Amino acid sequence: MTPAVRVAVMGASGFAAGELLRLLVQHPEAAVVSVTTTSHVGRRVGDVHPHLRGFYDLRLSDSIDLDGLLEEGHAVAFSALPHGASAVAIDRLLATVRGSGAAERLRVIDLSGDLRLKDPGMHRKVYPETPVLDAWRKVFVYGLPEICREPIRTALGVANPGCLAAAAILAVAPLISEAYAGQVVLDAKTGSSGAGRQLAETTHHPTRHSNFRAYKPLAHRHEPEILQALGDPRGTRLRTSFVAQSMDTARGIYVTAHLELAEAADTSGVRQRYLDFYANAPFVRIVEETPELQNVVGSNFCDIGVCCRGRQVVAMAALDNLVKGLAGTAIQNMNLMCGLPETAGLWVPSLRPV
Repeated sequence: MTPAVRVAVMGASGFAAGELLRLLVQHPEAAVVSVTTTSHVGRRVGDVHPHLRGFYDLRLSDSIDLDGLLEEGHAVAFSALPHGASAVAIDRLLATVRGSGAAERLRVIDLSGDLRLKDPGMHRKVYPETPVLDAWRKVFVYGLPEICREPIRTALGVANPGCLAAAAILAVAPLISEAYAGQVVLDAKTGSSGAGRQLAETTHHPTRHSNFRAYKPLAHRHEPEILQALGDPRGTRLRTSFVAQSMDTARGIYVTAHLELAEAADTSGVRQRYLDFYANAPFVRIVEETPELQNVVGSNFCDIGVCCRGRQVVAMAALDNLVKGLAGTAIQNMNLMCGLPETAGLWVPSLRPV
């Protein structure tokens, strides 16, 4: 049976690519036809990602098999390359196919931060090591389906959200409107896989285990992304206080957000506001209790709980940084771009216990 979507994955060696390939195994309408690498050319997918042994016969190459990718139907290229390298590779790919009869069928989803920020000046400040590529910056749509669903459907390219940003935005979006002004305090805890596969002192198991630390307080690169998604890219209405912290887990993000309403409310009323806001969001679950990581790890779900006392609101969001915070949302975006059910290949529960 001919697949509805042919897929290429650029940058095969990292956790992002491994998670994309794991999830795409079960996708009913997608087939991976090409996987690229700069460091493992000629090796099989299962050699680089041992948990995928037996699921792929593909060998990694140094360039996309464009004939296979563009043969027929929808074509989607995911870039799982690092910041700085990703946008350059995307620019090269789109230049290569420009003018071909199949170019209009190619869609690109970037998992890096290279094209997330619309303001070139802000991008230079936050991602100084990456190119600006202003023309593509204007074309690529921010890829958080719960707030950008319709633009994603018709986009040529999507800039996937950062994992911490996704959790923070989902936690507070129902309460933020053009009329909302004030402080939004975001306490974001994350597992070690969010730092990528390359070993570093702060993610090395002996220093991460039984340890807890904050990093980049009030200077994290996801903070401008959060403000942009909430409609206030320059922070003229919203005063965000964003602190990321390292948890002693491999997977998971837990955001606790503190906000103050203009008028007093109660928990049931605020919860209903979230239920209404996410009524058409299949992967957001509003829970009556506090969210737990074990209920979302391994899945594309984000569980959100809220508590209200007068004007004070605490909103809590839990998700898997590699799935809903990365590869799962990327596949969700692919589904929307290709006219498939949004849940295709993703409608599976979490792993519990973990």
